[in-house]
Amino acid sequence: MINKKELFEHCKNMLLQRIADGEKAMLDAQEAANSEEKSSMGDKYETGRAMSQLARDMSAKQVFENKQELGFLLKLENITTTKTIVQGSIVLANDKIFYIAVGLGVINLNEISVTVLSPKAPLAQLMLGKKANDQFELNKKVFLISAIL
Repeated sequence: MINKKELFEHCKNMLLQRIADGEKAMLDAQEAANSEEKSSMGDKYETGRAMSQLARDMSAKQVFENKQELGFLLKLENITTTKTIVQGSIVLANDKIFYIAVGLGVINLNEISVTVLSPKAPLAQLMLGKKANDQFELNKKVFLISAIL
């Protein structure tokens, strides 16, 4: 069985690692732009700096998005189990486990596969508000909700 606190911590650590990796990539790209030496071909220098700046900007955007996701996740830390599916719920349906929290995709925790979904994801939208023994359909496949944790 899946432990909600352990799953929350795993997701939080994944986001913290993504933020750290993104911040390192930003620094590396900035250092590359700053150390780009001007050659006899001025265009090559400018192109190299522009590419490094683009890489830095992309990393900055990813860091910003991951920080937003982390902020949202932290709001779900003390969500208690309810009879209906809400943000922060773990849903058991057919042979699948879903965690409606942030968009991390499929993760493995203690050899258990969990699909971690943003509440804005279409699949999460199909589940929100439903109760145990309710059904939802995805790609012509019917899922029966067996439990909400």
